Amino acid sequence: MPHPLAVRISIAIIFSVAVFSAQAVDFKKDIQPLLKNKCSRCHSGHEAKGGFSINTRTTLLEAAKPNDSAKSLLYQLITSKDPDERMPSEGEPLSPEQILLIKKWIDEGIAWPKGYNFAEWRKAPLEPRAVPLSPGKGNPIDRLLLGYFKENKVEASQIVGDRVFARRVWLDLVGLLPTVDELEKFVADKAPDKRARLVDRLLDDNRAYADHWMTFWNDHLRNAYFGPGFIDNGRSQITTWLYRALFTNMPYDQFVRELVSGSNGAGGFVKGIKWRGTVNASQRREMQAAQNLAQVFMGTNLKCASCHNSFVNYWKLEDAYSLAAIFADSGLELHRCDKPTGKPAKMRFIFPELGSIDPKAPTKTRLQQLSKLMTAEKNGRLRRVIVNRLWAKLLGRGLIEPLDDMDQPAWSADLLDWLAADLASHNHDLKHTLRLICTSRAYQLPVAEVPEKRFTFRGPLPKRMHAEQFVDALSALSGQWQNGGAFMRQDGRKQGGQVGAVSKVIASNLLPIKPAGKIPMPAWIWDQKNAAANAPLETIYLRKTFMLESKPTSAPGIASCDNEFILFVNGKRVTAGKNWSAPTRFDLARHLHKGRNTLAVQATNIAAGPAGFILRVQLGETYLTTDNSWLTSKQKHAGWEKSAFETKGWKHAAQLGATGMGPWNLAEAFGSAPGAVNITDIRAVLSRLDPLQRALGRPNRDQVVTARDTLPTLLQALELTNGTTLDNYLKGAATHWQQKQQNPDVMISKIYLTALGREPNQTERTIASEMLGEHSKSESIADLLWIIVMLPEFQIIR
Repeated sequence: MPHPLAVRISIAIIFSVAVFSAQAVDFKKDIQPLLKNKCSRCHSGHEAKGGFSINTRTTLLEAAKPNDSAKSLLYQLITSKDPDERMPSEGEPLSPEQILLIKKWIDEGIAWPKGYNFAEWRKAPLEPRAVPLSPGKGNPIDRLLLGYFKENKVEASQIVGDRVFARRVWLDLVGLLPTVDELEKFVADKAPDKRARLVDRLLDDNRAYADHWMTFWNDHLRNAYFGPGFIDNGRSQITTWLYRALFTNMPYDQFVRELVSGSNGAGGFVKGIKWRGTVNASQRREMQAAQNLAQVFMGTNLKCASCHNSFVNYWKLEDAYSLAAIFADSGLELHRCDKPTGKPAKMRFIFPELGSIDPKAPTKTRLQQLSKLMTAEKNGRLRRVIVNRLWAKLLGRGLIEPLDDMDQPAWSADLLDWLAADLASHNHDLKHTLRLICTSRAYQLPVAEVPEKRFTFRGPLPKRMHAEQFVDALSALSGQWQNGGAFMRQDGRKQGGQVGAVSKVIASNLLPIKPAGKIPMPAWIWDQKNAAANAPLETIYLRKTFMLESKPTSAPGIASCDNEFILFVNGKRVTAGKNWSAPTRFDLARHLHKGRNTLAVQATNIAAGPAGFILRVQLGETYLTTDNSWLTSKQKHAGWEKSAFETKGWKHAAQLGATGMGPWNLAEAFGSAPGAVNITDIRAVLSRLDPLQRALGRPNRDQVVTARDTLPTLLQALELTNGTTLDNYLKGAATHWQQKQQNPDVMISKIYLTALGREPNQTERTIASEMLGEHSKSESIADLLWIIVMLPEFQIIR
């Protein structure tokens, strides 16, 4: 008889997979690009090999029977084992996932948009379009959707509750689960504007925002830390540039200009990858640049047209080569299907109406010209592409689908054009657009549960956590974050170093240090006055409680200890140091809050000799420094590092002397601006690609990826049930909870609140209690955690 736990686990997995497989097939998103890429070359337009055409639904029905894939010739041909019969006859066969899509599409009745014809290519207008807003108050998005909802008979009066909204917006904007304390404070808040204030607070957390959106842009710009191409300078990271752009919220038009021109450290994007060995002409670096630029920023596919006249849109071979020629240091000859034609490429942008490129100018100048054409005011397409991508990221589906085919009609052209114009009128501030979307009632509607053959916007679609979000959620559950030590510096091939790059960006954007002579210099402290001369081998505990009128945007700090220290902020371990001659630098802003805060330090003298601790933190225009107002104890009491701890019996620390006193002499180090900071809670986006993240869809970034596949796979099932990476997280999490909570009932509540943002219901609590028993063994806690992280409620953003 199966073990009850095994039964529950099986049900969890099956239910999790079923959530995604139950979604109806979307013609525009799933089928249209598939038929275009795999079938249109031989079976669309004037081509009808074998007498079969996919131009219209009527012609396609000659080989497909609605609601019966088994009797459809189309399905039989794509699944045939006979290579002479199997379709497509050229290139790679359809993948199992693609075959499943075709099967489901046929079995669901072969949905087809009215009037759609594969033989006709629609070309969307390039120019921006002004859309008037109806008079009234409220979010402009909601005002623009009033007519849409009325026309489509959509009931949009209810919005989600506070807990659902908080979890949704936390994961969408910064990629993290809300902490229990933050969530409970938000729910208890009665202010009518609390949702808008939460959105603002999340967007103001520059590091959390940059960490999260780094994943999005790494995919789009194929920025990898390791991988093919780094040998012989064949590839370049743009990690430092990209993180700085996100951390400082660089205006989007400047963002595009610097990427296209390759200026200020952004050159790796247009540089592409120098592939080793024999390379197809369509994969030359210049062609890569043209394809990637067109796809990411203009929302169109030039990949087919890089080999021959496109079968999936209106682009010709000459169009792709004309754009690629702008990036070439010398003349570029057209190759059709990898064979030279003897015809030179003429330099021009794919939308020549925006302006011309000087073919005689140096490459650097041409790229600057191109960057200005792309960001020109009359290029409305650039803005439409990015607001469409942001809408899709937040609400699960774009205003236009597929995202990389912006010539398709939008389900609300007015909303798309208005958002694009609004972005341009607000200095291309992407955070402004994100705030506008997240504070709309449209974003706060319940998720649209019922799949529809014809898409109608009824609210956000459920979204599965991407790989990095899932791993960060595991880190939040386990208290174990990524170890960035191995990624502080680049290797000889300029691989890695991503954590070091990020630490320098954070340091360079901290509040400026006051001029020399005006910086308060901290004092060395310990628990006895003669510690600078001699102290025994010992560990002491130090505390400092202080008040803040508001949460700081940055709080740069520096600390040192002879010999080592661990710093806690409001009960949470934040940083540590083991080398007194190289002070540790950090930023405490994300760990501080309005009101009462506590710094707590565990300081250790590892051998008899000099001992001391020193710290300074900048809090706006004021500084917090070590002095004799700090409290100290030799005893480690339970909860000593938390703000609420009662310090009865603690004494004031002994002030040993000034910053520059011997034997340490650190006045110069404490008087200079930081070159880097010691960052903690390192997110999965800065880690190396591991088996778990690979299985969950994190790409290797050899190609541009603008939308990850969310369909469940066999590899995911294997990794989530038997993978070592997840098992290690769960074992660490089990140890964390075992040490943190002795009472099983309290532990169960805290785990559910952390993972799901709610208390367990009575059935869940009963099952969890049975699993843990009285002594809460580590293995039982790991099993409980595994079941919870397999739940759709955990993995899906609703």
